[in-house]
Amino acid sequence: MNEDNEKLFNQSQPLEELGEKEIVDLAGYQVTRGELFAHQREPAITIWPDRIKFNMACLREFPGITHIQLLIHPEQRRLIIRPCDRNAPDSLRWASGGGEKDVKNRDMICRIFAGKVFDLMQWDKQYRYKMLGRPAVCDGEVLFLFKLSDFEFFVAGEKKRSKGYLRMDWRDSFGIPAEQHENSYKIDLADGYIITDKI
Repeated sequence: MNEDNEKLFNQSQPLEELGEKEIVDLAGYQVTRGELFAHQREPAITIWPDRIKFNMACLREFPGITHIQLLIHPEQRRLIIRPCDRNAPDSLRWASGGGEKDVKNRDMICRIFAGKVFDLMQWDKQYRYKMLGRPAVCDGEVLFLFKLSDFEFFVAGEKKRSKGYLRMDWRDSFGIPAEQHENSYKIDLADGYIITDKI
């Protein structure tokens, strides 16, 4: 049981008071994908053929942070954001404002970077792709992880109210098997991640 679940469990009603209970085995259960629900307020990245943008929910996870480094694992198809100082090597400004002004998300123009991601993922350039992010920790450092393979896509020219589409191979399942779910979000930065050049 992870630390957050343990805290929640400890704050709930004592087991003795719950009455009759069934012991369950999670084998065969699937953790339902967050992408199957409305997620306007969930941290996310959207990638177009010429730019990327993190939503405000993502920026709120790192209050006051205006610069990040992007790390990519090409084999695992994962992207990590790491908060950093504006003077750090390969730092990227992901937010406008800062200091006395409120931080706001911004388009990060990056034709070459976005093109490389589209090529890596074999994505169709008539769409924009959106991935939900999850907090991650590596060696005590708080990061944010995006699985590029877990995407929703939209017709690139359509407005915000456009219809989203999910991957075809998600049609036959609700999500990742419970016994594999927690491990699917573990990271080791020494395992093939590269820091991107400025975008």
